[in-house]
Amino acid sequence: MKYLSLILFATSVAGLFTEDFYRLLAKDNAQKNLIASPLSVEIAMAMAYMGAEGETADELRTALKLPMDKKQVASKYRKLLSDLQGREKDVILDLANRIYINNEYSLVPEYNEVLRNSFQAEAVPISVSNAKNAADIVNEWVSNQTRGKINEVVTPADMRPDLRALLLNAIYFKGQWKYKFNKELSEQKDFKISDTERIPVTMMTMRGTFKADYLYDLDAKVIELPYRNSSLSMLIFLPNKVDGLSELEDKIIGFSRPLYERSVYVELPKFKIEFEEELNGYLKRLGIRKAFSDSANFEGLVQKSQIHIDKVLQKAFVEVNEEGAEAAAVTVVKFIIPLSVNSRPEEILMKFKADHPFAYIIRDENTVYFQGHVVNPK
Repeated sequence: MKYLSLILFATSVAGLFTEDFYRLLAKDNAQKNLIASPLSVEIAMAMAYMGAEGETADELRTALKLPMDKKQVASKYRKLLSDLQGREKDVILDLANRIYINNEYSLVPEYNEVLRNSFQAEAVPISVSNAKNAADIVNEWVSNQTRGKINEVVTPADMRPDLRALLLNAIYFKGQWKYKFNKELSEQKDFKISDTERIPVTMMTMRGTFKADYLYDLDAKVIELPYRNSSLSMLIFLPNKVDGLSELEDKIIGFSRPLYERSVYVELPKFKIEFEEELNGYLKRLGIRKAFSDSANFEGLVQKSQIHIDKVLQKAFVEVNEEGAEAAAVTVVKFIIPLSVNSRPEEILMKFKADHPFAYIIRDENTVYFQGHVVNPK
Protein backbone atom coordinates (compact mmCIF):
# COMPACT_ATOMS: atom_id res chain seq x y z
CA MET A 1 0.00 0.00 0.00
CA LYS A 2 1.59 3.25 -1.13
CA TYR A 3 0.52 6.67 0.01
CA LEU A 4 1.25 10.36 -0.06
CA SER A 5 0.71 12.49 3.02
CA LEU A 6 -0.07 16.16 2.77
CA ILE A 7 0.53 18.11 5.96
CA LEU A 8 -0.86 21.59 5.95
CA PHE A 9 -0.64 24.12 8.72
CA ALA A 10 -3.26 26.81 9.05
CA THR A 11 -4.42 29.33 6.47
CA SER A 12 -7.10 29.84 3.85
CA VAL A 13 -8.28 32.52 1.52
CA ALA A 14 -11.62 33.67 2.92
CA GLY A 15 -14.50 31.98 1.14
CA LEU A 16 -17.64 29.93 1.42
CA PHE A 17 -15.74 26.65 1.85
CA THR A 18 -14.22 27.86 5.11
CA GLU A 19 -17.64 28.89 6.38
CA ASP A 20 -19.27 25.59 5.40
CA PHE A 21 -16.42 23.63 6.92
CA TYR A 22 -16.41 25.51 10.22
CA ARG A 23 -20.17 25.24 10.57
CA LEU A 24 -19.91 21.43 10.55
CA LEU A 25 -16.86 21.38 12.83
CA ALA A 26 -18.44 23.69 15.41
CA LYS A 27 -21.67 21.70 15.58
CA ASP A 28 -19.88 18.39 16.06
CA ASN A 29 -17.65 19.89 18.77
CA ALA A 30 -20.26 22.02 20.50
CA GLN A 31 -19.52 20.53 23.92
CA LYS A 32 -15.76 21.09 23.97
CA ASN A 33 -13.33 23.95 23.47
CA LEU A 34 -12.42 24.54 19.85
CA ILE A 35 -9.61 26.19 17.92
CA ALA A 36 -9.33 25.61 14.18
CA SER A 37 -8.07 27.16 10.99
CA PRO A 38 -10.45 26.49 8.10
CA LEU A 39 -8.02 28.57 6.07
CA SER A 40 -5.34 25.92 6.59
CA VAL A 41 -7.68 23.20 5.42
CA GLU A 42 -8.59 25.23 2.34
CA ILE A 43 -4.98 25.83 1.35
CA ALA A 44 -4.11 22.19 1.98
CA MET A 45 -6.92 20.93 -0.17
CA ALA A 46 -6.25 23.59 -2.81
CA MET A 47 -2.68 22.33 -3.13
CA ALA A 48 -4.05 18.82 -3.56
CA TYR A 49 -6.49 20.15 -6.15
CA MET A 50 -3.63 21.50 -8.24
CA GLY A 51 -2.54 17.88 -8.86
CA ALA A 52 -6.04 16.42 -9.34
CA GLU A 53 -7.71 15.53 -12.63
CA GLY A 54 -11.15 14.45 -13.86
CA GLU A 55 -13.99 13.88 -11.40
CA THR A 56 -11.58 14.16 -8.47
CA ALA A 57 -10.70 17.70 -9.53
CA ASP A 58 -14.36 18.53 -10.19
CA GLU A 59 -15.39 17.59 -6.65
CA LEU A 60 -12.51 19.47 -5.06
CA ARG A 61 -13.15 22.56 -7.17
CA THR A 62 -16.87 22.57 -6.37
CA ALA A 63 -16.43 22.07 -2.62
CA LEU A 64 -13.60 24.59 -2.35
CA LYS A 65 -15.47 27.14 -4.50
CA LEU A 66 -12.42 27.50 -6.76
CA PRO A 67 -12.27 28.72 -10.37
CA MET A 68 -12.16 26.10 -13.13
CA ASP A 69 -8.96 27.63 -14.49
CA LYS A 70 -6.11 26.39 -12.28
CA LYS A 71 -4.05 29.41 -13.31
CA GLN A 72 -6.59 31.58 -11.52
CA VAL A 73 -6.33 29.34 -8.46
CA ALA A 74 -2.55 29.66 -8.49
CA SER A 75 -2.86 33.43 -8.81
CA LYS A 76 -5.30 33.58 -5.88
CA TYR A 77 -2.94 31.93 -3.43
CA ARG A 78 0.13 33.65 -4.81
CA LYS A 79 -1.58 36.96 -4.01
CA LEU A 80 -2.50 35.81 -0.49
CA LEU A 81 1.10 34.90 0.29
CA SER A 82 2.63 37.98 -1.31
CA ASP A 83 0.18 40.30 0.48
CA LEU A 84 1.22 38.88 3.86
CA GLN A 85 4.94 39.35 3.33
CA GLY A 86 6.21 42.26 5.41
CA ARG A 87 2.69 43.57 6.00
CA GLU A 88 2.58 43.36 9.79
CA LYS A 89 4.78 45.47 12.07
CA ASP A 90 4.48 44.23 15.66
CA VAL A 91 2.31 41.17 15.03
CA ILE A 92 3.86 37.92 13.80
CA LEU A 93 1.76 36.32 11.06
CA ASP A 94 3.77 33.71 9.16
CA LEU A 95 2.59 31.30 6.49
CA ALA A 96 4.94 28.63 5.12
CA ASN A 97 4.59 25.68 2.74
CA ARG A 98 6.84 22.73 2.03
CA ILE A 99 6.78 19.42 0.19
CA TYR A 100 8.72 16.38 1.36
CA ILE A 101 9.04 13.80 -1.41
CA ASN A 102 10.19 10.19 -1.07
CA ASN A 103 13.61 10.31 -2.72
CA GLU A 104 12.72 7.27 -4.84
CA TYR A 105 9.92 9.21 -6.53
CA SER A 106 9.40 12.58 -8.19
CA LEU A 107 6.71 15.21 -8.33
CA VAL A 108 5.19 15.98 -11.70
CA PRO A 109 7.42 18.88 -12.89
CA GLU A 110 4.49 21.19 -13.67
CA TYR A 111 3.00 20.54 -10.21
CA ASN A 112 6.33 21.17 -8.53
CA GLU A 113 6.66 24.45 -10.42
CA VAL A 114 3.20 25.74 -9.56
CA LEU A 115 3.61 24.97 -5.85
CA ARG A 116 7.02 26.60 -5.82
CA ASN A 117 5.93 29.74 -7.67
CA SER A 118 2.39 30.20 -6.34
CA PHE A 119 2.43 28.49 -2.93
CA GLN A 120 6.11 29.18 -2.21
CA ALA A 121 6.53 25.50 -1.35
CA GLU A 122 10.02 24.06 -1.60
CA ALA A 123 10.28 20.36 -2.52
CA VAL A 124 12.76 18.48 -0.29
CA PRO A 125 13.65 14.78 -0.82
CA ILE A 126 13.65 12.49 2.22
CA SER A 127 14.62 8.86 2.65
CA VAL A 128 12.09 6.67 4.43
CA SER A 129 14.61 3.85 4.86
CA ASN A 130 15.27 5.44 8.27
CA ALA A 131 11.71 6.11 9.42
CA LYS A 132 12.65 7.86 12.66
CA ASN A 133 15.06 10.22 10.96
CA ALA A 134 12.52 11.04 8.26
CA ALA A 135 9.83 11.78 10.88
CA ASP A 136 12.25 13.92 12.87
CA ILE A 137 13.05 16.02 9.78
CA VAL A 138 9.38 16.71 9.11
CA ASN A 139 8.48 17.40 12.75
CA GLU A 140 11.47 19.71 13.22
CA TRP A 141 10.21 21.86 10.35
CA VAL A 142 6.71 21.84 11.86
CA SER A 143 8.03 22.87 15.27
CA ASN A 144 10.14 25.67 13.79
CA GLN A 145 7.22 27.09 11.81
CA THR A 146 4.86 27.05 14.81
CA ARG A 147 7.47 28.27 17.34
CA GLY A 148 7.27 24.99 19.24
CA LYS A 149 3.49 25.07 19.71
CA ILE A 150 2.95 22.03 17.47
CA ASN A 151 5.83 19.56 17.61
CA GLU A 152 4.60 16.38 16.00
CA VAL A 153 2.40 15.70 12.98
CA VAL A 154 3.97 12.45 11.83
CA THR A 155 5.47 9.42 13.59
CA PRO A 156 8.01 6.87 12.34
CA ALA A 157 5.04 4.60 11.61
CA ASP A 158 3.86 7.13 9.03
CA MET A 159 7.16 7.06 7.18
CA ARG A 160 6.64 3.69 5.54
CA PRO A 161 8.31 2.59 2.27
CA ASP A 162 5.02 3.25 0.49
CA LEU A 163 5.09 6.94 1.43
CA ARG A 164 5.14 9.11 -1.66
CA ALA A 165 5.15 12.69 -0.39
CA LEU A 166 4.22 15.06 2.43
CA LEU A 167 2.72 18.42 1.60
CA LEU A 168 2.80 20.94 4.44
CA ASN A 169 1.20 24.33 4.97
CA ALA A 170 1.79 26.13 8.27
CA ILE A 171 0.48 29.32 9.81
CA TYR A 172 1.58 30.98 13.04
CA PHE A 173 0.21 34.08 14.74
CA LYS A 174 1.30 36.06 17.79
CA GLY A 175 0.13 39.54 18.68
CA GLN A 176 -0.10 41.88 21.64
CA TRP A 177 -3.32 43.66 22.44
CA LYS A 178 -3.47 47.30 21.42
CA TYR A 179 -4.90 47.84 24.89
CA LYS A 180 -3.43 45.33 27.32
CA PHE A 181 -5.28 43.96 30.32
CA ASN A 182 -3.73 44.91 33.66
CA LYS A 183 -2.58 41.67 35.32
CA GLU A 184 -3.15 43.19 38.76
CA LEU A 185 -6.84 43.47 37.98
CA SER A 186 -7.20 39.81 36.96
CA GLU A 187 -8.96 37.74 39.60
CA GLN A 188 -10.79 34.49 40.19
CA LYS A 189 -14.43 34.64 39.16
CA ASP A 190 -17.12 32.14 38.27
CA PHE A 191 -17.57 30.97 34.69
CA LYS A 192 -20.98 29.46 33.95
CA ILE A 193 -20.55 26.23 32.00
CA SER A 194 -24.32 25.79 32.18
CA ASP A 195 -27.27 27.22 34.06
CA THR A 196 -26.42 24.94 37.00
CA GLU A 197 -22.63 24.47 36.83
CA ARG A 198 -19.94 27.06 37.59
CA ILE A 199 -16.16 26.86 37.76
CA PRO A 200 -13.57 29.38 39.03
CA VAL A 201 -11.41 30.93 36.29
CA THR A 202 -8.92 33.78 36.00
CA MET A 203 -10.94 36.64 34.58
CA MET A 204 -9.19 39.59 32.93
CA THR A 205 -10.82 43.00 33.33
CA MET A 206 -10.63 46.29 31.45
CA ARG A 207 -12.62 49.43 30.75
CA GLY A 208 -11.98 51.29 27.50
CA THR A 209 -13.24 52.35 24.09
CA PHE A 210 -13.77 49.49 21.65
CA LYS A 211 -15.80 48.67 18.58
CA ALA A 212 -18.74 46.73 19.97
CA ASP A 213 -22.46 46.28 19.52
CA TYR A 214 -25.62 44.68 20.79
CA LEU A 215 -26.83 42.06 18.32
CA TYR A 216 -30.48 42.27 19.26
CA ASP A 217 -31.66 40.04 16.43
CA LEU A 218 -29.16 37.36 17.50
CA ASP A 219 -29.74 37.78 21.25
CA ALA A 220 -26.02 38.45 21.73
CA LYS A 221 -23.20 40.99 21.97
CA VAL A 222 -19.96 41.38 20.01
CA ILE A 223 -16.68 43.17 20.73
CA GLU A 224 -13.55 43.67 18.64
CA LEU A 225 -10.21 43.61 20.47
CA PRO A 226 -7.49 45.02 18.17
CA TYR A 227 -3.84 43.97 18.14
CA ARG A 228 -1.10 46.59 18.39
CA ASN A 229 0.10 48.10 15.09
CA SER A 230 -1.77 45.47 13.13
CA SER A 231 -4.65 44.96 10.75
CA LEU A 232 -5.68 41.91 12.78
CA SER A 233 -8.12 41.73 15.65
CA MET A 234 -10.06 39.23 17.73
CA LEU A 235 -13.84 39.33 17.59
CA ILE A 236 -15.69 37.80 20.52
CA PHE A 237 -19.35 36.86 20.24
CA LEU A 238 -21.22 36.44 23.52
CA PRO A 239 -24.74 35.03 23.58
CA ASN A 240 -27.04 36.54 26.17
CA LYS A 241 -28.12 33.07 27.26
CA VAL A 242 -25.70 30.71 28.98
CA ASP A 243 -26.78 27.90 26.65
CA GLY A 244 -27.04 30.08 23.53
CA LEU A 245 -23.63 29.40 21.93
CA SER A 246 -24.57 26.73 19.39
CA GLU A 247 -27.51 28.67 18.01
CA LEU A 248 -25.48 31.89 17.87
CA GLU A 249 -22.39 30.37 16.26
CA ASP A 250 -24.35 29.10 13.30
CA LYS A 251 -25.65 32.63 12.63
CA ILE A 252 -22.41 34.61 12.94
CA ILE A 253 -20.37 32.65 10.38
CA GLY A 254 -19.32 35.19 7.77
CA PHE A 255 -20.13 38.08 10.13
CA SER A 256 -19.51 41.44 8.41
CA ARG A 257 -21.63 44.07 10.15
CA PRO A 258 -20.07 47.46 10.93
CA LEU A 259 -19.24 48.04 14.59
CA TYR A 260 -19.16 51.39 16.36
CA GLU A 261 -16.79 52.63 19.05
CA ARG A 262 -18.27 52.88 22.50
CA SER A 263 -17.25 52.70 26.16
CA VAL A 264 -17.12 49.10 27.29
CA TYR A 265 -16.44 47.28 30.53
CA VAL A 266 -14.83 43.98 29.51
CA GLU A 267 -14.41 40.74 31.41
CA LEU A 268 -12.68 37.94 29.51
CA PRO A 269 -11.26 34.68 30.86
CA LYS A 270 -7.69 33.63 30.14
CA PHE A 271 -7.71 30.42 28.12
CA LYS A 272 -5.49 27.98 26.28
CA ILE A 273 -6.83 25.39 23.85
CA GLU A 274 -5.19 22.52 21.99
CA PHE A 275 -7.32 20.72 19.43
CA GLU A 276 -6.84 17.75 17.11
CA GLU A 277 -9.40 16.30 14.74
CA GLU A 278 -9.53 13.97 11.75
CA LEU A 279 -11.36 15.80 8.99
CA ASN A 280 -12.23 13.06 6.47
CA GLY A 281 -15.89 12.96 7.43
CA TYR A 282 -16.34 16.74 7.25
CA LEU A 283 -14.78 16.95 3.80
CA LYS A 284 -16.89 14.07 2.51
CA ARG A 285 -20.02 15.78 3.82
CA LEU A 286 -18.99 18.84 1.82
CA GLY A 287 -18.79 16.76 -1.36
CA ILE A 288 -15.12 15.71 -1.52
CA ARG A 289 -15.56 11.94 -1.89
CA LYS A 290 -13.75 10.79 -5.02
CA ALA A 291 -10.42 11.97 -3.61
CA PHE A 292 -10.75 9.42 -0.77
CA SER A 293 -11.59 6.48 -3.04
CA ASP A 294 -9.47 3.95 -4.91
CA SER A 295 -10.55 5.59 -8.15
CA ALA A 296 -9.12 9.01 -7.21
CA ASN A 297 -7.17 10.76 -9.95
CA PHE A 298 -4.08 12.66 -8.78
CA GLU A 299 -2.04 11.98 -11.90
CA GLY A 300 -0.78 15.54 -11.88
CA LEU A 301 0.87 15.23 -8.47
CA VAL A 302 3.38 12.35 -8.17
CA GLN A 303 4.90 10.79 -11.26
CA LYS A 304 4.05 7.14 -11.99
CA SER A 305 2.06 6.61 -8.81
CA GLN A 306 -1.72 6.38 -8.41
CA ILE A 307 -2.70 7.83 -5.05
CA HIS A 308 -5.77 8.82 -3.06
CA ILE A 309 -6.36 10.66 0.20
CA ASP A 310 -6.29 8.37 3.20
CA LYS A 311 -6.56 10.87 6.06
CA VAL A 312 -6.88 14.60 6.69
CA LEU A 313 -5.93 15.77 10.17
CA GLN A 314 -5.70 19.20 11.77
CA LYS A 315 -3.86 20.20 14.91
CA ALA A 316 -4.29 23.70 16.31
CA PHE A 317 -3.33 25.75 19.37
CA VAL A 318 -4.38 29.09 20.85
CA GLU A 319 -3.55 30.93 24.06
CA VAL A 320 -5.15 34.20 25.19
CA ASN A 321 -3.90 36.18 28.19
CA GLU A 322 -3.39 39.75 29.40
CA GLU A 323 -0.63 40.40 26.85
CA GLY A 324 -2.42 39.17 23.74
CA ALA A 325 -2.88 35.95 21.80
CA GLU A 326 -0.77 33.23 20.18
CA ALA A 327 -2.09 30.64 17.75
CA ALA A 328 -0.89 27.95 15.37
CA ALA A 329 -2.48 25.20 13.32
CA VAL A 330 -1.54 22.16 11.26
CA THR A 331 -3.54 20.11 8.77
CA VAL A 332 -2.36 16.69 7.64
CA VAL A 333 -3.67 15.12 4.43
CA LYS A 334 -2.52 11.54 3.86
CA PHE A 335 -2.63 10.03 0.37
CA ILE A 336 -2.36 6.29 -0.31
CA ILE A 337 -2.27 4.21 -3.44
CA PRO A 338 -5.22 1.79 -3.80
CA LEU A 339 -4.71 -1.95 -3.44
CA SER A 340 -6.83 -2.98 -6.22
CA VAL A 341 -27.38 46.01 10.71
CA ASN A 342 -27.92 47.82 13.75
CA SER A 343 -28.21 51.66 14.09
CA ARG A 344 -25.55 53.60 16.03
CA PRO A 345 -26.08 52.99 19.75
CA GLU A 346 -26.21 55.65 22.42
CA GLU A 347 -22.86 56.37 24.09
CA ILE A 348 -23.44 54.58 27.38
CA LEU A 349 -21.24 52.05 29.15
CA MET A 350 -21.66 48.59 27.68
CA LYS A 351 -20.96 45.60 29.91
CA PHE A 352 -19.33 42.72 28.07
CA LYS A 353 -18.87 39.95 30.65
CA ALA A 354 -17.72 36.74 28.96
CA ASP A 355 -18.57 34.59 31.95
CA HIS A 356 -20.26 31.81 29.93
CA PRO A 357 -19.56 30.01 26.61
CA PHE A 358 -18.60 32.31 23.72
CA ALA A 359 -17.21 32.21 20.18
CA TYR A 360 -14.17 34.03 18.78
CA ILE A 361 -12.31 34.64 15.52
CA ILE A 362 -8.90 36.10 14.63
CA ARG A 363 -9.10 37.98 11.34
CA ASP A 364 -8.20 40.98 9.23
CA GLU A 365 -10.52 42.77 6.81
CA ASN A 366 -10.34 40.00 4.22
CA THR A 367 -9.39 36.73 5.89
CA VAL A 368 -10.27 34.66 8.96
CA TYR A 369 -7.12 32.90 10.15
CA PHE A 370 -8.39 31.14 13.26
CA GLN A 371 -11.77 30.62 14.87
CA GLY A 372 -13.28 28.61 17.65
CA HIS A 373 -15.29 28.71 20.83
CA VAL A 374 -14.75 28.43 24.57
CA VAL A 375 -17.12 26.32 26.63
CA ASN A 376 -14.77 25.78 29.58
CA PRO A 377 -11.68 28.02 30.01
CA LYS A 378 -10.02 25.33 32.13
